[in-house]
Amino acid sequence: MYDIAVIGAGASGLCAAISAKRESPSSSVVIIEALPRVGKKILATGNGRCNLTNTGLSCEKFNRPDFTREVFGEYNCERITAFFESVGLMTFVDPEGRVYPLSNTANSVLDALRFECVNLGVKILTELHADNVSKTGDGFEINGKIRCKRLIISTAGKACRAHGSDGSGYKLARMLGHSIVEPCPGLVALTVKDPPKALKGIRVRAKSALISDGRSAATSQGEVLFTDYGLSGICIMDLSLKAVKLQSCTVALDVLPDLCVSSIVSVLESDKSRNPSLSLCDAMGGFMHRTIAAFILKRCGIGNDRRLGECGEADFINTASAAKSLSFEVTGTRGFDNAQITVGGVDTSEINERDLSSKKTRGLYFSGEIMDVDAVCGGYNLSWAWASGLTAGRAAAEF
Repeated sequence: MYDIAVIGAGASGLCAAISAKRESPSSSVVIIEALPRVGKKILATGNGRCNLTNTGLSCEKFNRPDFTREVFGEYNCERITAFFESVGLMTFVDPEGRVYPLSNTANSVLDALRFECVNLGVKILTELHADNVSKTGDGFEINGKIRCKRLIISTAGKACRAHGSDGSGYKLARMLGHSIVEPCPGLVALTVKDPPKALKGIRVRAKSALISDGRSAATSQGEVLFTDYGLSGICIMDLSLKAVKLQSCTVALDVLPDLCVSSIVSVLESDKSRNPSLSLCDAMGGFMHRTIAAFILKRCGIGNDRRLGECGEADFINTASAAKSLSFEVTGTRGFDNAQITVGGVDTSEINERDLSSKKTRGLYFSGEIMDVDAVCGGYNLSWAWASGLTAGRAAAEF
């Protein structure tokens, strides 16, 4: 019988195993992983660079600020960075506060965690899928044959099935008495009605608002990528966290966030005085990508060949207003296979926020994405993976 078993060898599970073994070196710790190798999903984070954490890390970045407060009170950005230094990984901070490995590659992160597990004597069982779990008198039994005194479920959610997140952890949690908040894809591109195919591949810095029932449900700012199915980019992915929970909604983009309508109109009036034969589309090209300008004019019912001399103030106001609120009706998302995280998971009201132990089953702990905890882009979700893993591992060792 093992002292501690961790199901799932992703970011959170590896940290949980390391934390448990460091806290109690004499305890036997095993990690159970369904894939042939550990940490596959880590390699895909941050476009292969692995955005470890963020200097702006705060529980207020998360959907469950009260639940995450104690964990981040213990494992803040500095403590997370210090943990990685303790396993031999050096880091740097970019101008936006995002913390990356100094090597600028996620492989270094995975190697550091994997080497530390081996160094500490953590046993790793790969290509072993945990199909069922039961509570026994002295602990737990996994797949009817692996026994342990304490159990940490770190199986992530349903996002990126190819990287091992198949949602099977929810079944295990239910077997041990827990409720699941309906999982949805999060940090994912959105599909829209009448997708802007003419703009495919164009990126723009924008402010965006998610509108539902005539009110703003969420706002974001950053890069938007136009696609042949809809909208992507960090700005859109942040909005997706709320969009997946709404019956109907619209994304309104401000593609000229640094200018007001009156300023845009003033420049166009000046252009008209100077060069009345210039087309409005070409004049708008002074503000933005000309293809976007043409798209906006089409939305306004204005032809690309309309000359400035043929335009009145109302045309300029309509064009400027459209650029400040370019709307798209959301029809759905690109699904779990294209999502970075899962929204939903094990109900946090059934978990003790201090040590992430189960309120339902003694000796059971959770870490990472399997819980109903999520945040916007920027290294925050990985911060939760590391911090919750370190918390759950230490608590299980102290049990």
